[in-house]
Amino acid sequence: MATFKVVLLEHGYPTTRIEQDIVTAAGGEFLDADGLPREEALRCSEDADAIAVRWLKVTPDLIQRFRRCKIILRYGVGTDNVDAPAATAAGILIGHVPFYCTEDVATHAIALLLGCVRDLVPTHRKLAGGGWDVNPPDKIWRLSGRTLGLVGFGQIGQAVAHRLSGWGLTLLATDPFVEPERAQALGVRLVELETLLRVSDYVSLHVPLLPETRHLINASTLALVKPGAILINTARGPVVDPNALLAALNDGRLASAGLDVFEEEPLSPDSPLRRHPRVVLTDHAAWYSEDSLAELKRTVAAEAVRVGTGQLPLAIANPEVLHRLGRFAEWTPNETARWQLKRLKKLGLT
Repeated sequence: MATFKVVLLEHGYPTTRIEQDIVTAAGGEFLDADGLPREEALRCSEDADAIAVRWLKVTPDLIQRFRRCKIILRYGVGTDNVDAPAATAAGILIGHVPFYCTEDVATHAIALLLGCVRDLVPTHRKLAGGGWDVNPPDKIWRLSGRTLGLVGFGQIGQAVAHRLSGWGLTLLATDPFVEPERAQALGVRLVELETLLRVSDYVSLHVPLLPETRHLINASTLALVKPGAILINTARGPVVDPNALLAALNDGRLASAGLDVFEEEPLSPDSPLRRHPRVVLTDHAAWYSEDSLAELKRTVAAEAVRVGTGQLPLAIANPEVLHRLGRFAEWTPNETARWQLKRLKKLGLT
């Protein structure tokens, strides 16, 4: 007889064989409810110990229905689609997978940057349309000697810095929770956001979506940006105010932008970003490789098993809930949790 139950909701993956094998091998009951009508899927989740979601917006009313739930696991790094205060009040852990796509997102951010710097998309369109011009109409500048500013210096920001360390760039970062010694070890200088925006030729975003980072890049902050800068966003769409972004592109404050994420997803077919000549777009694909997908699935299943068998997960997005559960002393924070603990202390929550 199964000793715990794991339910998967609204994930959209073609197969969940990896998760099923891991959960059932540990003695758990496994239910992939992705193909069920929502109400039926939610009924099946009411007695689940662990619930895994990808896109589902987990609201307070849904959390009230999860009567036995010990952990809500998000397929991904961010957990902004799970109502953290409601989960914490209910004594439910929020789990996530902070490391699975670090390499992939860092590579994608650099790819978007290079696409913008080298004017690849307009050049491709020109040739695909039959054109040829040995004297490009738009000026292109070499990468070396320029300054890259990383807004957020967690695992992905650090991976970008590591990969670009030999490219002749001056590397800056802003992050109130990172240890200065870590930045120095990677050849990165920590500065305030305002300084970074004023002096960086390229600005790449790597912050989580939190109340304090929503529309962090807005009309006021974009007014500080060095004229002709390039903005890259592989973090979360709502970190950038799209109207302010378009205005900065149209008035030339930004030379171009490389965007993988958007405030509203899918990006509207009518969005002017789709047709903008100085924007490189991808459809929230930075996380993806076959390797990262398999790692994501294995980690979600393993975390569900840990909690289902009475252990704490390795990654907790709402560690303050451990006080409510009387288990804070049991927790050994990993590297990703350090910024969470510092943020909680800053907010007076621990």
